[in-house]
Amino acid sequence: MVVYVTIILAFCLLQLVKETYPRLHSIIYTIYIFLFLTYLVTSIVIPFVTQYISIVPEALLPVFKLLLFSVILLFISQIVEELLLDYEYTSLAIIITFTTKAILLFVWLQHMKKFYEKFLSIMGLLS
Repeated sequence: MVVYVTIILAFCLLQLVKETYPRLHSIIYTIYIFLFLTYLVTSIVIPFVTQYISIVPEALLPVFKLLLFSVILLFISQIVEELLLDYEYTSLAIIITFTTKAILLFVWLQHMKKFYEKFLSIMGLLS
């Protein structure tokens, strides 16, 4: 409920700024988006995730954390990409998307490295 009230108040304030100082509107809007994202992550996402981390079995914990990291990073990347597209920074939005996918690929490959080594050693023994 607090999130909705914050969004409504921010919308009203942003409309006021848009009407009184149209040049400052985009800067204030961008700052607000990043502050609001920070607020959401620190007050809602992190407590919610820490509550459920204790439920996950110990063997699945690294994969669970990595999966959560991937989802959160993709959501934030999508929000930033849409913000950049709104301001017509298409090439920068594409770079953000590509960089996010590359980071996720690198992190998952590093995590799966032991599995690939075992799998390839088993395949070498079979041939």
